[in-house]
Amino acid sequence: WYQRRVRVTQLGEPDEEDYNVRKFPIVEESEWALVKDGTRTLQSTLLLQKQQEMAVVDQELEAKRREFAVRMERCMNKQNELRIEQQKIKERVEKFDRFVRENEVKRQRALVKFQNERKQQEIREQELAKLQEKYESLETRQTKLINKIEDNRKFERYIQQVVDILPEGYLELSDNMTKGVISRYNTLEQANASLLQELMQKDDSIDKAQQDLAELNKSKTDEVLGYNSTIAALHSKLEKCYQITHKKEEKTVRQKIHHRNQCQLYGQLELAIKNIVDLKCRAVKLKPGQPPHSLIDKLSIIQAYLLERESVYKMSQEAITPTSSPGPV
Repeated sequence: WYQRRVRVTQLGEPDEEDYNVRKFPIVEESEWALVKDGTRTLQSTLLLQKQQEMAVVDQELEAKRREFAVRMERCMNKQNELRIEQQKIKERVEKFDRFVRENEVKRQRALVKFQNERKQQEIREQELAKLQEKYESLETRQTKLINKIEDNRKFERYIQQVVDILPEGYLELSDNMTKGVISRYNTLEQANASLLQELMQKDDSIDKAQQDLAELNKSKTDEVLGYNSTIAALHSKLEKCYQITHKKEEKTVRQKIHHRNQCQLYGQLELAIKNIVDLKCRAVKLKPGQPPHSLIDKLSIIQAYLLERESVYKMSQEAITPTSSPGPV
């Protein structure tokens, strides 16, 4: 190693003959000791500077605290004045609110009374209108009934004519032959209605049977179509399964080929790593009792070997390239 030329500060007054002479004495201390002493001196200087700055900051902080205390006292006084003013305003608002509530209660009472009277008046008017409407409807009904009686008198005359032309013994003897004719008519009318109803029921049952037959034919046809569509879907699904199986078989073959190639490449890499360890890394020291068996251990050996070579290269470069001289201490 070489000696580093370092510029140092000399104590005492320089001689006149050495005033313009620049001296570069050779220091016997190591460079790390000089850097450490310079760092300690620099740290002491920075510490004193920071302490002075802290003192200035403390003075400013104390001034700010006094100023803040004065401002807080003013704010407290203003806050007390504001609280008193708010209390006065609150009392006036409460009085005004009480006055407004009393007026509102009075207004509500008057409004409720007015609404009740208005509702009663409307109820009376509605009742009067209903009675008037009912009276008019009764008058109209009375007129219609009178007109209907006048219209039905012709039927009375017709029934009387029928009774006059009926043969003897057609009807049972009764006090009122007109009522007997009407009763006979009602009996025949009921018999006709029952026969018509029975006929309609038979027609309905026939229509229902035909509808059931049509629905049965339609359901069976739909069922057959459903079975056909299911068979077609299953057939297409079977075809898709065949295609998927074929693709999976091809993919399995490709995976096997790829796996074989990967295994071959892995074997080649492992053999190359073993050769590198055997040929280049014999000088790397291993931990006792841990021979390199696994691939990770061999890669670790190669890494240690490369790091060692790199450190040796850096050391040689530092030894060849001179560094610049440090500044004054």
